[in-house]
Amino acid sequence: MNTMYGYALAQSPIVLDDDSTLTTFRWTSDTANSAVTWAYNRPVDPPSYTFTTNLDQSMKIFSGQCNRVSNYIYGQLELLDNSNDDQNETVVDCIASVIDLMGEPASYTAVFEARVLKENVSVFEPLLLAIATARHKETEAARIQVLRRFANDSNYRVKRAAVRALGRMNAAAAKNALTEISGQNSGEIALLAAASLR
Repeated sequence: MNTMYGYALAQSPIVLDDDSTLTTFRWTSDTANSAVTWAYNRPVDPPSYTFTTNLDQSMKIFSGQCNRVSNYIYGQLELLDNSNDDQNETVVDCIASVIDLMGEPASYTAVFEARVLKENVSVFEPLLLAIATARHKETEAARIQVLRRFANDSNYRVKRAAVRALGRMNAAAAKNALTEISGQNSGEIALLAAASLR
């Protein structure tokens, strides 16, 4: 058998010795009396770029991303100010930008935190607005479904926050959800949903 280096090999294994300056291939032939050694200089990747591609490692990375997003979300929510609408919009935009940047880990984390914070409407509503403001296309359908479920909540303030959030989205599915809400509900929620369609 011919190799790319022009040597004939028997069935003997090739051993790879790697150090910081050389990669050395050594092979022996069953029919030869001595080993043939060939060295090739190449840049060596730093050890930090070596990844184990298994499920555990992937889950560890995903979990780490979610933890960082969670810390970021809580840090931003602490900046909310009931007397400063501009500041609150900045918080919403910052959280939405993280969802756009990180995609699924940030979107799932934001939704999880919204469920945890549902009883605290002063932070829940800005978080829903951030979920709706994000423009990450791959998570758009899932985010709309979550907002639609919150719009069916028994708590009036949760329902109102979800309808306001849906009103921020330009997606056809969000408009369809608002149309359904305006037809299924009565009172202020139906009016809010209808007004969001204009």
